Amino acid sequence: MCVAWVALASGFAQQPPLAKDPGPFLQPGDFPEDKVPTAVAGPAPHLPDGRPDFGGNGAWYPGFNGNLAETTWKGVKSADKHVDVPFLPWTLTTYNERVENRAKDDPEAKCLPVGVPRFMFDPYPFQMIQTRNQVVFVFEGDNYLWRIVNIDATGTHPKNLKPTWLGDAVGHYEGDTLVVDVTGFNGLAWLDQAGHATSDKLHLTERYTRADSLTLKYEVTIDDPEAYAKPWTASNTIHWRPGMELMESICQEDEKSSMHMIGK
Repeated sequence: MCVAWVALASGFAQQPPLAKDPGPFLQPGDFPEDKVPTAVAGPAPHLPDGRPDFGGNGAWYPGFNGNLAETTWKGVKSADKHVDVPFLPWTLTTYNERVENRAKDDPEAKCLPVGVPRFMFDPYPFQMIQTRNQVVFVFEGDNYLWRIVNIDATGTHPKNLKPTWLGDAVGHYEGDTLVVDVTGFNGLAWLDQAGHATSDKLHLTERYTRADSLTLKYEVTIDDPEAYAKPWTASNTIHWRPGMELMESICQEDEKSSMHMIGK
């Protein structure tokens, strides 16, 4: 047993280091987030039945958060906190290749859906529309214009799910937080622009909390036993833009630009 433990420890020690951040793609002051007037936050709004109100006259804007495990990426703010990602060997290798190749194989560049949780880290505004038994996300970009979360206190998913890019989402409210359980993924999406990989065993637990009128706190726990040694949690603070309207954004399946993404 002692020999096996030493071999295992040695294997971990020999893992390659993380690929380096490829560096800034915008100069300070160039990013749209730097040009938005500061608004004054008020209390978080609620619906008449007491549920948190995630809507209003405006839209949520994540900003560019290209790496959900780093606080800065490509020269701008990224996720809320640094995470020591518990990679398995194949996901570490895949991640490093994607960073070093400047994400040339990114599904988003080929007009494919980005999936979850990347929607909450990409620089496209979105709105949340709440009904009695659903929360509908409407996105400006990211090649998939909507996402539906069914509200079910039992957290029950349909049997024999067909794997999809966004998975099957079932949510419930815990006070001022919308908690969403997501499973049934196809394993093709990247978790973020940096290139964190997944398998079709991905299981997510998302938490949406409107902290005040201008702030949405997003937290996601990533549980994928075929991609990571243990579950890990990332988070992002998303800002409300009063009066913002979603624009029309179309990505065509036969686009001609991805062929120019040549990496190194």
